[in-house]
Amino acid sequence: MSSKIRECVKDLEKNQNVEILLPEYVSQYMEISESYAKMNLMMEYYMFYETVTEGINPYIDSAKETADAFHDIVAAFFEKKPSDSGKKELAESLLKLRQEVVDRMQVLTAYVDCFVIYEYILNRVQYRFEDQEFLPEDSVFAQELVNFIFSSQDQATISDNIRFALGQLPMRMARSRYFELLKDSISVYKGSDVSSLEGYLYMFRTSAMLYHDDNMEKYFQEFVPVLEELASLDYETIDEKTYQIYAEKIRVNASKLNDVSDLYMQLGKLINDMYIICAADKYVQNQDEMKIAENVIRGINALFQNRECDVFEQSESPLTTEEEKLYWMGEQFVEVEGKQESLYDRLNMAGAALEEIEESQKEEIAKLSLNGAFRILKKMFLMTSNSTFADLSEQTLEEKVSAQMAEEAADRLIAECKEFFKGKSRMLRRAVMANTLEKMPVFFTSAQEVADYVMNALTLCDDAAEKYAAKQLLSEIMH
Repeated sequence: MSSKIRECVKDLEKNQNVEILLPEYVSQYMEISESYAKMNLMMEYYMFYETVTEGINPYIDSAKETADAFHDIVAAFFEKKPSDSGKKELAESLLKLRQEVVDRMQVLTAYVDCFVIYEYILNRVQYRFEDQEFLPEDSVFAQELVNFIFSSQDQATISDNIRFALGQLPMRMARSRYFELLKDSISVYKGSDVSSLEGYLYMFRTSAMLYHDDNMEKYFQEFVPVLEELASLDYETIDEKTYQIYAEKIRVNASKLNDVSDLYMQLGKLINDMYIICAADKYVQNQDEMKIAENVIRGINALFQNRECDVFEQSESPLTTEEEKLYWMGEQFVEVEGKQESLYDRLNMAGAALEEIEESQKEEIAKLSLNGAFRILKKMFLMTSNSTFADLSEQTLEEKVSAQMAEEAADRLIAECKEFFKGKSRMLRRAVMANTLEKMPVFFTSAQEVADYVMNALTLCDDAAEKYAAKQLLSEIMH
């Protein structure tokens, strides 16, 4: 199969046998995707069952409605054997369920970023109350940091090091300069897809505590009172007792946010895999190839729904308890060892060619009525990418960011920042600036500019606790 998809892609790239090979490419890509999704779902569903039944995640009850809807879809697909139109309906239901999870994750992301800002501030006051050990003086430390930043030959690593340093060094940049850099960071998107700019603006707004949508009024309201308390504190004059109380509140709530984010990340992966299985099933020639994975999925689903399942009759000895059934299913994993890696290689091969084939064979795809299949393949490609919650909406390819669009977006965002900064404490403003500067494209043009920035940030900081905290955090990464 590996050589089959490779030869198919090669011939399509050479524009050979297009009428025959386009449907063949679709069919093979769908079948590989379906097999890979079944393997993934088998493992992820098994782990999700453990998460739920062992009480690993305390937030599981908050996602019960979503999880139950997912279990119902799995049962409808594997137990009721729906028609092609029925499978299509299930796939559409999964996309709706996925969007509900995405909505929740966006709220969680916004809350996480708010806590990151307040954690940054409390880290900077921590050493007003704790002993400070010896750290190198400013010029020596600056040289160490610059050496660390440029210790790699890889430009991407250097850029990551610079951004991390910007996020931790004392923030002593004039607001006018900050807004210039913000405008420049948006101008980079001129000529890019509008979706790329929208993604950057979304990320910036969450990092700057500017993001708000209607879903924040519906989901995870338990975090709001703590954030309101944190917003009301006077960090310039905070005493040790208050510091200790809120440092602990941040720790506890960050742990909660981590738990609930993990839970919805698991659900997102399950939904993505099940969508691929539903959407690709009609293209699968050999339904027995992934029988072991299918058996485990059906077995886990039966346990979730507390019902009998003929899968367990395959065991040589009777399986009467939940523990016995789980153990038996766990043993099935050995039977498929190594298959996932092989499927992944083939999936990458097919996916890497998708955009080029779609672009170069646009007319032939339409002529063969394959537009719908290619739309599904694009969704599958995004679902199997590194981003579980990748945006699946179709973008108009011709829609690019013009100079005017970039300028208007920058003006709007700067106006939002200025409005937000009004009446806010100096420490909060600096925390937001540091957190967002870390996300911007690197704006230095030479190593000397980096060295100058580092030295200025340290020498202009007259708050001993803040400077010590910055050095301490940076030292942990350097050494």
